[in-house]
Amino acid sequence: MWDDFISRQVRRTNRNLFLLGGAILTVLGLLLAAGWRDTYNFIFGPFPVQSSELATISNPDSPKQYFLKVQGEESFSTGMREVDAGNHDKIRAEVVAIVVDKRLLLVKTPADNHQLEFTGILTAVPTELLNGVIHKEEAKNPELKGAFLPFMLDATGFRKGDNLWVAIAGAGFGFLGLALVGIPLRRQLQPENHPLLKELAKYGGLQDVRMRIDSEIRSEGGGEKFGPMQITTNWLIHAAAYKTNVMATKDVVWAYPKVTKHYHTGIPTGKTYSAIIRDAKGQSLEISGKKDSVPKLLESLQRRMPWVLVGFSKELEALWLKEKPQFFQLIEERRAKLSPAMR
Repeated sequence: MWDDFISRQVRRTNRNLFLLGGAILTVLGLLLAAGWRDTYNFIFGPFPVQSSELATISNPDSPKQYFLKVQGEESFSTGMREVDAGNHDKIRAEVVAIVVDKRLLLVKTPADNHQLEFTGILTAVPTELLNGVIHKEEAKNPELKGAFLPFMLDATGFRKGDNLWVAIAGAGFGFLGLALVGIPLRRQLQPENHPLLKELAKYGGLQDVRMRIDSEIRSEGGGEKFGPMQITTNWLIHAAAYKTNVMATKDVVWAYPKVTKHYHTGIPTGKTYSAIIRDAKGQSLEISGKKDSVPKLLESLQRRMPWVLVGFSKELEALWLKEKPQFFQLIEERRAKLSPAMR
């Protein structure tokens, strides 16, 4: 079993990915457990229910299954409607009463829907319906006293709107958690496919490169450090929480500062600072730091690698994006002016 610097980085990033994925799955599991009734009904409902079963329910919050498919015998309009707050002529829903086993069930349904089969969730009867429909009808027709079931059915859509977005978000977080847990497990089974090891293979034999990095890290006491960045004589190592990148100093060609302004509702909320480092193999690192640490990092790179272009300009960016041979020619010209020991 290898126990060099690179192996420790592999284990560290794998552990962090596994812990993050496990934390996401744990939090998601706790949320699902807390709302198990809603989750159960959303996933497995609607449940067909017999009219006689409805009559045994006294509290809509009691039954495990509350997302139901109800078959009525007759339907009556109550005259109660829900209109759009901005346009009272636009009817969003209406309330009908259906007969189920000699009882009356109020159903909130999309406008002009007078079918006899409804799918929706059991819910408490709001005060405006108690006063506007039930009490009013009971006062007008005493024989209806006790005929209304003590709950109603909201058939305007359980699997849409906010509920649907919550379900999609929950599924997304579930897949994310499984993916984060699966990545380190897959890397354990196929260590040769680890991205860091593939990256190091660009610099020669993997075993030799690992030994050189480990030896240099030990002999230089970890190198010069800028947060998660370590710089040794021959290597730049960026050990972020979930990924480690390694770059040979001889390949570094360009470095420049980056300042990102942040806004909230158009109001400036602050700035973040980072250094962008690019190498001849097309690799790019972004090292975040404090306002004063980023210039120090760039100064260290310039001191250690005097051929590197330090600073940003539109001209350099254009060369990098469209004329890389000319960009690298600039680097070679800078190297040629240096003494052999500095190249």
